[in-house]
Amino acid sequence: MDLNLLIDRMDVATYQSLKSSMETGKWPDGGALTGEQRTLVMEALIRYGHQHLPEDQRIGYLPQPDCKSAPDNLIPTQQQ
Repeated sequence: MDLNLLIDRMDVATYQSLKSSMETGKWPDGGALTGEQRTLVMEALIRYGHQHLPEDQRIGYLPQPDCKSAPDNLIPTQQQ
């Protein structure tokens, strides 16, 4: 089956399960993810996020501060 089709059909529960597996390095049954599985799960999570989630909820999102509202330490400068 095509990966794009799988991502289109993925539900939130499956996304959360894959995300948990990525965070722990284990499948729900306790088995360890292999390196290849980690790569595929990460790709699926990124693709799902791009297609189904608002930008600020996607994996890897970093807020872009504006001068008025961002905390001073949000993005470190070279001086820190």
